[in-house]
Amino acid sequence: MLTTLGAVAAAVAVIAAFALLFHVLDEGGGDGAARTTVIRVSVPGGETASGEAARPGHAAIGAKVPRRGGGAGSSAGGGSGGPSGSSGGGSAASPAPARPTRPPTLLARPRRGTAFLIAHVREGARVDLESEPGGPVVARLGDKTEFGSPAAFSVVVTKPGWLGVTAPEMPDGELAWIARDPRKVDVYWTRWSLHADLAGRILELRYGKQPAGRFAVTIGGPGTETPPGRYGVTDGISFRDSPYYGCCALALSGHQTRELPAGWIGGDRLAIHGTPGAVGNAESLGCIRATDETMRYLFRRVPLGTPVIIDA
Repeated sequence: MLTTLGAVAAAVAVIAAFALLFHVLDEGGGDGAARTTVIRVSVPGGETASGEAARPGHAAIGAKVPRRGGGAGSSAGGGSGGPSGSSGGGSAASPAPARPTRPPTLLARPRRGTAFLIAHVREGARVDLESEPGGPVVARLGDKTEFGSPAAFSVVVTKPGWLGVTAPEMPDGELAWIARDPRKVDVYWTRWSLHADLAGRILELRYGKQPAGRFAVTIGGPGTETPPGRYGVTDGISFRDSPYYGCCALALSGHQTRELPAGWIGGDRLAIHGTPGAVGNAESLGCIRATDETMRYLFRRVPLGTPVIIDA
């Protein structure tokens, strides 16, 4: 399980590591004046774009986002390093080259192919999670998650003026509803999705309907099986070689519903996280464990709000 914010932050001094990098394809976007969003993030170790070794550190990522309005879009502008740029550490670096293909988010739905809607709470805004459109308020949330990431939701269904989303404030399998208020919520699209096959112990990353990577994983063991369902990526968190979570973790909106061992101090949130050990077994307390190499591969691709479908 992924520990709660207090336990994680106090124990390993972790901060959110995953920022939405807003890009535009010819398939969608606007041509108005661009605004720049700069977010400081933690970056797990690995390799730089040039193949050099990179230590864990921090970097500032800047992305130019065309305002809505139709027309041709502009490509992303790199900041000082980033997950596929320099190792960070607070030092300046030359802008990373734009990646015009397969960006993590799009401003409009692609004209063709499979894509998924993401709702992102605007900076400084607060939104109500409701049990149904116009129904009781379940929770009122700000623009950051409990782990400090920008608040983003995987949208499962839409109704006029409303978005049905996965959220950790709801029981597994139940949607929360947020008003589609452009003053508070921006919507984006992504082609990326994650699919876990518990029977085969395989995690597959897809771009549209095309497999972009298949990875052996460890799943929940007897009595603490990983619960099937549809979830969303809520946070990306990096660790300094944690014996429990490896390099990093993608927190999910779901929860472990089975009884956890006595004395377990972690939370019940599900996650896909790294491990220094072997993978391919059924022995976790519900989380999906992948190698650190797999986790870094995923971190470079999937944005917050990516849908995660777990099949039995």
